[in-house]
Amino acid sequence: MLLAPLSGLGASKEIVRLQADMTLLQQQVRDLQKSFDTQNAVLQKLVEQLADQVNILKKSVEDVKGSNQQTQAAVSARVESVSSQFSAVNSGLDLVLERINKLSQQLAETKAKVEVLDTPSASASAPPRSGPPSPEELYNAAYGDFIKGSYDLARQGFEEYLKNYPDTELSDNAQYWVGECSYVQRKFAEAVQGFDRVLANYPRGDKAPAAALKKGYSLLEARNNEAGVRELRLLIQKYPNSDSAQLAKDRLNSMGVAVSDRSTPARRPGAR
Repeated sequence: MLLAPLSGLGASKEIVRLQADMTLLQQQVRDLQKSFDTQNAVLQKLVEQLADQVNILKKSVEDVKGSNQQTQAAVSARVESVSSQFSAVNSGLDLVLERINKLSQQLAETKAKVEVLDTPSASASAPPRSGPPSPEELYNAAYGDFIKGSYDLARQGFEEYLKNYPDTELSDNAQYWVGECSYVQRKFAEAVQGFDRVLANYPRGDKAPAAALKKGYSLLEARNNEAGVRELRLLIQKYPNSDSAQLAKDRLNSMGVAVSDRSTPARRPGAR
């Protein structure tokens, strides 16, 4: 009988202890929930900060990309400008060389005139001739019209010279200037025909390389690039040591075209 109250008292203490433990556990759960909520808020804040940083980086990448595009466009524009300047220099060089050729021709013609004037006339009182003018008179008159810019008259004069004197030392020059008259008037189809006659009728004349060069230029100006490039390459191959060959190389380089046709196999020494 004495043990019964003691047993009831022990059970009561156990219940109290269990209740205290449960209260402690509930408090720990509440503390854990509170800690989780706090950490979750911190994590959410960190996520938002990371998202902001990602957006900033993305904008920076877009800015750098845009800057690179602007830089690339500026470089491309600069390259095009330099290419245009190079083409202008080549054109200027062509004009200078052409002017030198003209001055050399004028010097030779002036020398011929002086020699004619220094030679006494065989008969001062000879009757006027009924035939065509002399070669010197025809050539000098036509060349004078060309220098003055009267290209139609110059062409007529040179053609008359060729009609009356097709086989003189200046015949190839006269035919060359026929083509040049058409070239400066931008009649490129006629110019090609004029320069082609130089190559066909006077292939060994000193105007042949210049005629081949201007024939190539005329074809290029007429938008026939394939034929123009082929003509300039043929000039380089046929007259490799001429000034015209160097000008042809410069023109092809300025166009970004190979000087030689690499598709054509090179001939082996001794091959027939």
